[in-house]
Amino acid sequence: MRVKGSASVGAQRQKLRVAILTTAFPRWPNDSRGPSMLETARALRDRDIAVRVVTLHGPGTRAHEDVEAIPVHRVRYFWPERFEQLQDMGGGLPAAWRSGLWARFRFLPLLAALFLAAVIHGREVDVIHAHWTLAGLAAWLASFITGTPFVLTLHGSDVYIAPGIPGVRSLTNAVLRGSAHVIAVSRDLAEAASGLGVRSGSIEVIPDGIDLDRFTPGTPQREPLLLFVGSLIERKGAHHLLRAMPAILGRHPNTRLAVVGEGPERSRLEALANELGLGDRVDFIGPQSQAQIALWMKRARLFVLPSQEEALGIVLLEALASGTPCVASRVGGIPDIVSPNVGVLVNPRDPIDLARGINSLLDDSDTWAELQSQARQHVERNCWTWKKVAVRLQEVFEDARARRPGRRPPAVVSGHAENSRN
Repeated sequence: MRVKGSASVGAQRQKLRVAILTTAFPRWPNDSRGPSMLETARALRDRDIAVRVVTLHGPGTRAHEDVEAIPVHRVRYFWPERFEQLQDMGGGLPAAWRSGLWARFRFLPLLAALFLAAVIHGREVDVIHAHWTLAGLAAWLASFITGTPFVLTLHGSDVYIAPGIPGVRSLTNAVLRGSAHVIAVSRDLAEAASGLGVRSGSIEVIPDGIDLDRFTPGTPQREPLLLFVGSLIERKGAHHLLRAMPAILGRHPNTRLAVVGEGPERSRLEALANELGLGDRVDFIGPQSQAQIALWMKRARLFVLPSQEEALGIVLLEALASGTPCVASRVGGIPDIVSPNVGVLVNPRDPIDLARGINSLLDDSDTWAELQSQARQHVERNCWTWKKVAVRLQEVFEDARARRPGRRPPAVVSGHAENSRN
């Protein structure tokens, strides 16, 4: 059953106050870290919700500032600040955890800082909206002191790797059960979370949204350009795309590949491109702003996301909204986005199948044109906008505000990706 709490009901109550507690948030304008967190905050602000963001401090960032009229508080967790770079490691905090003992040592003060911030801000808001399970753990612990309910949104890597870390599985389960609501950004992620012991019907799927005004279709005439956008980390699979390129160039020698993004794998990927003789056909562009990425999306003939693991893949939404057909791995939440009328799904970790999928669309201009003509409409009809995300989140927050933490497991709430429309 659907939780009660529409905007009209909320309007009769005190203005809703929400703190977004997250380990990823843009550090400065056009930063590529956690852009969906800013989009969420903007959308909630536009619904007249008193929203603030509580996130991690890092080298060169401000402790307190207003970003587009949204208060942002960045908590210190280590000194000197040059050691506050756990979230800067490509792949986020899970990758930082795997990087060694020195990184793991800093997780304890990081968690303590998030917990203290959750206590301080939890006393001033109605609901904490935690993103990723580490922030959820801090919100859960703080709730025993403040009584402030929290909503937890799962984004992927933390839940996917949780079963493999000793002690983390049971702790993650406790956090999930302690939250007023659990949200997953894809059906696959909801199933992974249910594998940790939470009933699948207790997890609502609310995908990340898309800004349809920022990403708009380009011209039907496209360059012979393949585009990859993402962090240069192993699980994004850019190395599989490089290994597929010789087979693609053998049939379409004018094709170029643009790799947009940064990460610890960049030097290895550049070396692999040279080893494969692709030096003059592959361009490593580096990080780009959202406005620049929107321009790249309009130029490309195909957008390619060969991920080995992907909770959702918001870049696929951006590509399709730009009228660009996609070739992507059949993993995680990607099948929620890429259907046969807008792209091709291929086997993960399989450069041969990836090349086959890309060549099938480069070979057949009529099929490509048909997919391109449907791409934007597919997003408009089947995917979430940030406005719709905010409407649903407000309903969830209103329900959470009426709860006391720890009295019962997450409620059964409706709303699944396959039923969502703009």
